Amino acid sequence: MTRQLQTAVIGAGRIGLVHARNLAHRVHGSQLVAVSTANAQRTAAVRQEFGEDVTIYPDLPTLLAQAELDAVVIASSTGAHRANIEVCAAAGLHIFCEKPLALSLEDCDAVIAATNAAGVKLMVGHVRCFDAGYLAAKQRLEAGEIGPPIVFRAIAGDQDPPPPSFADPHVSGGLIIDAGYHDLYLARWLMASEIVRVYAEGGALVDPAIGAVGDVDNAVVDFRFANGALGTLFVSRTTRYGHDVRVEIVGAEGALHVGYLRRTPINILTRQGVYHDVLPDSSVRYAAAFEAELQAFVDCVLHDTEPPVTGADSRAVVAVGVAATRSLHSGRPEALPPAL
Repeated sequence: MTRQLQTAVIGAGRIGLVHARNLAHRVHGSQLVAVSTANAQRTAAVRQEFGEDVTIYPDLPTLLAQAELDAVVIASSTGAHRANIEVCAAAGLHIFCEKPLALSLEDCDAVIAATNAAGVKLMVGHVRCFDAGYLAAKQRLEAGEIGPPIVFRAIAGDQDPPPPSFADPHVSGGLIIDAGYHDLYLARWLMASEIVRVYAEGGALVDPAIGAVGDVDNAVVDFRFANGALGTLFVSRTTRYGHDVRVEIVGAEGALHVGYLRRTPINILTRQGVYHDVLPDSSVRYAAAFEAELQAFVDCVLHDTEPPVTGADSRAVVAVGVAATRSLHSGRPEALPPAL
């Protein structure tokens, strides 16, 4: 394929707009030609950002019927991923799908089968493995600089909770699958071992509206890896002090810390005290990584190579998230089935 990849973004929420901007202005080898959204406010935001250069469609069937495409970026709600992937695969389009791939293992298996049958590429948005800090940590772990890793610890905190309509587990999968997904992926990737047992505790401790839809706003997940190493994740929708995303790996001979809370490297000192700014959200913290992951997707399509993050990778993380969510509600540890 020598021409530019004609690409559409399905869904124009916060992450959908991040992907659209990158495709339009930063990713080489691809052209953003269309966006699909049924939301009037998001339609207006897309029009304001891209003018008439990008066609806006009210739904996916209309987009597929009228636009000439090679690939799509699916940034719709997670509950719609399976249907959207199956339709796009049947249309012969290569697919980049935001995490998680789906809300259940059954749906993950269905979309993997659909893309395999259609002969199209499927890549899932595991943005943090394209971040410079985590890449450096992976390299240093593989070089043995801290000895065998024995403990993984992570914080995944969003400054403010989403609307209850999004937090609804039927839409988002719940706190652990939605907000803890990236850290569960990092745990497997950085520790180079599968998670085999999980135990979770949590509650709607800050926002009653989250509890009213059947979700929790804070949780702690403990887990054990197949190689015997240990892990823990604190995941929160209410870290009011900023977007707090950090990972620490303790090895037999040292430790690695990845992450930062401060946006600008400056301290303000006054009579009232010392303070600094904070990161507001993931789109700022991982701006370069979001660009890099889409570039990797476009490159794997243009050069016919394997996507760096496959459907099977996402399925393995969904399996951990589903088990941890089960544990959250049952109050018992949950064992993971053997990885496929």
